[in-house]
Parts: sequence; structure tokens; C-alpha cells
Amino acid sequence: MCGICGFNWEDRGLVKRCVQVLSHRGPDDKGVYTDSHVSLGHARLSIIDLSKKGKQPLSNEDGSIWITYNGEIYNYRELRRVLEKKGHKFFSNTDTEVIVHAYEEWGSDAVRKLRGMFAFCVYDSVRKILLLARDPVGKKPLYYYFDGKRFVFASEIKAVLEFDECERRIDSDGLLSYLAFQYSLGNRTLFKGIKKLLGGNFMVFDLKSKKLKISRYWDVKEEILNRSEGFFIRRLKDLLEESAKLRLISDVPVGAFLSGGIDSSTATAFAKKYIGYDFHTFSMGFETFSELEYAKKVADYLETKHHEIIIKENDVIREFSKIAWHFDEPVGDPAIIANYFLSKEARKYVKVVLAGEAGDELFGGYENYKINLKYYGKIKLPVFTRRLIEGSIDILPLGIKGNPWRNRGFRMLKFLGITDFKKAHLYTTRGLPDFEIKWLLKNKGINFDVYRYAIYPKDIQNHLNILLALDLKNLLPEKFLMKADKATMANGLEERLIFLDKKIVEFSYKIPPEMKIRGNTGKWILRRVGETELKGIREILWRKKQGFGVPIDWWMKNEMRGYILGKLDGGILKELFDKRALEKIIKNVEERKINIYHHAVVVWTLFTLNEWYETFFNNS
Repeated sequence: MCGICGFNWEDRGLVKRCVQVLSHRGPDDKGVYTDSHVSLGHARLSIIDLSKKGKQPLSNEDGSIWITYNGEIYNYRELRRVLEKKGHKFFSNTDTEVIVHAYEEWGSDAVRKLRGMFAFCVYDSVRKILLLARDPVGKKPLYYYFDGKRFVFASEIKAVLEFDECERRIDSDGLLSYLAFQYSLGNRTLFKGIKKLLGGNFMVFDLKSKKLKISRYWDVKEEILNRSEGFFIRRLKDLLEESAKLRLISDVPVGAFLSGGIDSSTATAFAKKYIGYDFHTFSMGFETFSELEYAKKVADYLETKHHEIIIKENDVIREFSKIAWHFDEPVGDPAIIANYFLSKEARKYVKVVLAGEAGDELFGGYENYKINLKYYGKIKLPVFTRRLIEGSIDILPLGIKGNPWRNRGFRMLKFLGITDFKKAHLYTTRGLPDFEIKWLLKNKGINFDVYRYAIYPKDIQNHLNILLALDLKNLLPEKFLMKADKATMANGLEERLIFLDKKIVEFSYKIPPEMKIRGNTGKWILRRVGETELKGIREILWRKKQGFGVPIDWWMKNEMRGYILGKLDGGILKELFDKRALEKIIKNVEERKINIYHHAVVVWTLFTLNEWYETFFNNS
């Protein structure tokens, strides 16, 4: 994996500074290319073809097409054979060079042929255009800034900020989205003027006219098949085996994150079949909370070389300012701690890890799917009743419903009052509800619609599949994949996801919904496939959902409490938030008069926001 950057004018010094900012993503090499029209930069993490032939930016034979690229193309060998038959000549064994020749042959249509995770910029010096693209779901990040004249892009926001004309101002919509969801929905960020290119999209920037156009090249398509359960088990197993083999293509050793849950256990099991060397697996726990026993059980069964780490509160306090710098797009999810420290440990042994993310969003693993299906599918409340509930909640005084230690019942009523089941689902993924945000903000009269930047699925009819597609387009890329990318790349580690193969994603929308959620059991079909590989520890596959949990409620009772609360009285919090509300939060944490878990989430969301602000606005 790597870091990329560039802009539409020549400035060798600036592009070198941008590359240096991204050096943690690619510690093995650095490269720049400039001419009178563009500057391109690259920080390299060598995974395939470790020789200097893989140095980027890289060009075709005559130097008319250049690329800076981050990611892995898993079908690059297949594409290379096709291109060689068409007369293309290659000088390296990299997947990077395949993209260059694919663009020569097919233009922007080349993006549709790629199977992998990627973010890249192709510079066509003849047509005077830049083609930027992001993989179908959005595993690899790509940010950009455009003021009508100057166009800047990079793998991380901090590199874009090296351009002085990009002022550091807070985007109010991005801020409200962060408070509501713990991440920024859609193409927004918390920085005014800096946006994300969404997954499944490409952008063409015309260097002469200074016009940019964004197009969608991929989307999920629902084609539910009427076949037996056995057919779907066999087909999904075949696709997982194919995906695992492709993700083991590497010139450096590959390991795996292992939590002991169904997703990571299944992913690790499929990969282990094709590993011809010691397979390192990595798990973590906390001093007061750990489920390491389940991960170890899987590791012992698969005979991996297993590593366990225990994260202590002092570790978090010592490293958090560094973590905040890496999370230039903040995520209010304390799981970033687990991601970061686990990646740091894994990097001591391997450069590439496999992980089990996306199993929930593809096969129906979250509890809120079942809740939505029940209250918007089986139980048909009249629209009038829902509106009456919602209206009643809205007119209650903020002091009653806004207190975060009182609002669990109000949140449920608000959920039942939403007439649109899609928005109701998004509501269940939220950190803070609207009334709680208004209770916290100084501006009590602010009106906002936090859902307007959400990406909604098209041409999908089934209720469950609509919910899954909502998470595939919002929660997964902008929260989970983004935090995984930042945590792994902070440590120069590449993460590959077996479930996010394009063929598996597309196949998941052919599986009947009743094979995803059966009764009260989510991921039914995945559990059945997992049984074929983990027969001896079948109970692992039928446990309740788990991940790398973080004991945030415990932290609010112990040493971390003082550290976090000490950060809640300055910076952006003092500027934007109601002093009495913040004092109430602090007082109730100190006196422990709270619904501890929800209140801990509120506190952590604000703490993370403040650390982000101090890092990028108050530090020189």
C-alpha cells in the first residue's frame, strides 16, 4: 500500500513536502514527477515486485501517460496477458504498470475491469487530463480540493493541507454529520472545501478548461436467484477460496487479524489452506476486557503462529496525540485504539494482513437489521401514528430529552416515529440523536438534516437488501474501512479484505434474504460456509457477534477518565458547545450518575473531536 498526491501545476518542492507527510504510508521509497501542467507524488510500500522497477510515479514506454497509485489489483496477471496479446510491452512485474497499459487500451473503461482495492491518478499528457478513481466500495481513500483553479488530491487530508491556499476551516455539515454518526457521511469531511471521491466513482479533471466531472462506474445490482441452499453454500465457498488465493499474492509474508468471531475466523481459515509458510495471526485485549480465548482457540485449531497483545490505559494516553494526527478525518469510534495498536504489533512481523471486515454488511450480521425488519416490516404502524410519535418527541424540552443519560427511551420512540425505514435504519447507526446534538450545541435554534449526504441505493427492492446496501455505501466505507486504512497505514501495514472481493459483493445480492437472516440468526449462509472449514470448533461460528471490543465504559470509571475529562474544556468544544451541557457531562461522569455506556460514547466522541481540532488547528 502507498500514499499518493498531486496537483495541477508545477511545484517540485511542494509535492515533495506532500510526499513526506505521507511517508508513513510508504516508508520504502519516495518519488515525484513534474512538468509544466502537473506535479505527482508517491510514497511506496513495496509488496509486489520489490525492485526499483516498481518505483512511482510510473509511465508507459514513451512517457505520455503517468500514474501514481495506491492499492492492489488482484487480477493484474490476467489483465496483463490480455494486454500483451494486444501488443503492449511491460518492463516490470507490477500491477501498477498494468493500470497504465489498461488505460492506454481502454481509457476510463479500464477502471471497470479492475478487481481489487485502489485509489489512483492517471495523467494523460496528450489529452491533458487527470483520471482519478477509487475502488468499488471505497477501501482506499482519495481526498481532493478544488477552488475553480487549483486542484489538489491525496490519500490523506494532511497532505492536501500542505497547499497553503487550502484554508483550515470547519465544514459545518461535516461537523454535524460527525456528531450524528461519529464519521462524515457521503463526500463531506470536517474541512471546508476538502471532499472525498466516493467508492465506485471516477473523476476526470481537464487541465485546460479546469473542469471536473465525476461518474459512477460500479454499483450493486439485485438479482435474487431461486436456487437451493446447497448451491449458495458451494458457490460462496468457491468465491471465498478464490478471493483468499488472490489476496495472498505478495512478495512479502502475509498474516491475519483474528478476533475469534465468525468473520475473521472464516477469513483466516480460507487463507491458511494456501499458505506455505508460518502464518502469523494477531489478537488483542484490554486489562479489564478480553476475549482472547476465542481467538486462541481458532489459532490453535488452524495451527497459526499466534500473537496476543494487551492494551493498557497508559498506552492509550501515551499514544493518543499521535493517533489523532493520523486520523485527520476523525472517527468517534473508540475501536480506533484496537485497530492502531494491533496494526503496530502486526507490523513487527508482516507487511500485509488479512481481515474479516464486511461480513456483517454483506450477509446481515447487525442486530439493527432485525429490529428494522420487525418494526418496519412485520409490525405496520400507520404513518399517522409514526408522525404523532415523532412530533411529540420534537416538542419536548431539550433539558428533558437531551440529557444523554436519560435518552434511551426517547431514542427508541424517535426510531418508531420515523416514517422512512431507510432513515430509521441510518438512525440506529448513529452516535448522537438530533435532540442530543441540539442540547450540546450553543446554537439551540440550528436546523439541520444529517441524512441529506447519505448515499441511498438504487434499483434494490428487497427490504433487507436495501438496509445492507445503505451500510455498504455509508457505514462500511466512511467509518469502518476508513479507520482501518488510517490505523494500518499509520504503521506501514497493508490490510486486505477477503469478503470485499467484487465478485463476492455482487454475489451477495443474488442470495435470498432468508439465507442471510434466518429466525434470529444473522449471517446464516456465512456460518454454514464456515462450518466446511472449521468443523472441529463449530461453536465459534454460532457465537454472538463480536469484534475487537474496547472497554470505554470501564475507562470512564478509572484512570482514563481524568485524562479525557481534562480535554473537554478547551478548543472547539468551548467555541461551539454549551458550557452548562459540557459541565453537566463532566459532573455526571465524575459522580458516576450516568447511563455509563452511552455517556461514555458521547464523551469519547467529543474528546476525539477536540483532539482532532487541537492537532490540525492549534498546532503549528
